[in-house]
Amino acid sequence: MKNSLQLCTVLSFALLLFQAGGSSAQSAGGYPANSIPTPRPLDPATNSTNPSASATQSQNPYLGSVPTGPVDPANRPLSLLQAVQLALRSNLGLIDTQEQNVTQRAARIRALSALLPHLDASATQHYALVSMIPSDAREIGVPKLVGPVSYDSLDLDLRQTIFNLSAAERLRSASQETKAAEMSNLDSRNIVVLAAASAYITIAASESRVHADEAQLELGKALEVLMHDRVEQGVSPEIDLIRAKVAERTAEQRLTMASVQLEKDKLALTRIIGLPIEQQFTLTTPLSYSDAPNSDLRTMLDTARANRSDLKAAAARVDAAHSAVKAASAQRLPSLSIDAHYGGTAITPTRLYSTYDVGGSIRVPLFTGREIASDVSAAQANLTRRSAELSDLGARVQFDVRSAYLDLESAQRSVSVAGENLDLAKEGLKEARDRLDVGLSNGLEVTEAQQTLAGAQDNYISSIYAHNLAKLMLIRATGTAEDNLLAYVGGN
Repeated sequence: MKNSLQLCTVLSFALLLFQAGGSSAQSAGGYPANSIPTPRPLDPATNSTNPSASATQSQNPYLGSVPTGPVDPANRPLSLLQAVQLALRSNLGLIDTQEQNVTQRAARIRALSALLPHLDASATQHYALVSMIPSDAREIGVPKLVGPVSYDSLDLDLRQTIFNLSAAERLRSASQETKAAEMSNLDSRNIVVLAAASAYITIAASESRVHADEAQLELGKALEVLMHDRVEQGVSPEIDLIRAKVAERTAEQRLTMASVQLEKDKLALTRIIGLPIEQQFTLTTPLSYSDAPNSDLRTMLDTARANRSDLKAAAARVDAAHSAVKAASAQRLPSLSIDAHYGGTAITPTRLYSTYDVGGSIRVPLFTGREIASDVSAAQANLTRRSAELSDLGARVQFDVRSAYLDLESAQRSVSVAGENLDLAKEGLKEARDRLDVGLSNGLEVTEAQQTLAGAQDNYISSIYAHNLAKLMLIRATGTAEDNLLAYVGGN
């Protein structure tokens, strides 16, 4: 009996190690690994995401924010729409893009100023002593020195460009760059919606896992009590009680890990949407399944071409590069301008003698040391690069839409399969309990059925999460994340 007990103890310890992650075929929770991998596109702790080509730096600004407002001591309710609205006000990536937009508008104003009139006003007071240099000054009675003399002058100078094709093309280029910045700002808003909504549904999935693990822990405790009674009555061997205890400890371990992950996911969301890091909140939009609005692939591709702001921004940058090439080439052409001066001079400010001067000038570059040729070459290289980026982005848009569409179809089928597996796992546990009650099986069969149910529950949660994430990625790929969020995810 003693040797049998020692053997049972060794077996139970080995089973615990195996369930806690000793096998690569199992998850860290102790039940078989999910057939539906759980995607984690956003992880502010590691800055491991790259939601768009404009967010490629190691410290991704879309995973940070500027915290605003004091900490609310109450547990704050937070819906999906509220989380997105907070992110659109406080997300660091969007703030950076908005400031870049302001900088680009300033650059356009500077380019425009070259074509606008420049008017300067000046007021000066003079004090002079003039030396008379001519040698015959004494003979004609002119003194050597005149003064000291004090007089005032008021002047206005005007310069107006009449014709400068290079400056006009630079203005067109700056205007297109401003348009590109505005489109990039709209694209950033879609990225922020994706970041905030993805982090939100990640928390919802973690909460679902916590609830499922709590239920599994209750089942484990009930099974341990049952096996303890059966062992006391001599109906079941002690190994069944040991297995039940191992199952209960494993369920407790899973619950602890899921609870810690939930808190970390909440911290990640606060970093994205700008809540104070200490703020406690409760989600009011649960993780649930809803079919995506019916649309075929061709419609999605057409929607992406019409709505992807980054595609419009890339097209505007190509137009800006075209204008920059024309501006560089136009430096070889003459430029025409008008200069005007009006002023007044007097010993006292009350008696001014008016002076004015108006003139036109034409500037013709004859030799610039190949400066213009180098400017044209650099502008042409930039145009080639921008055109290549536009072509690549057009193909990438198609890739994003097709990939997201395939993921959505796969996730939708996976939800159906995972739901059926969950129903079968529940029926299997009920059957195992019934067989145990009539003495046709032992505790091992019930323990294995509980583990199967735990895996099926986690698989079902992961499949619903993957389906919601696929819908998010699809509306991001079509450029309609901000407009269609509630229709695809928030209206569950």
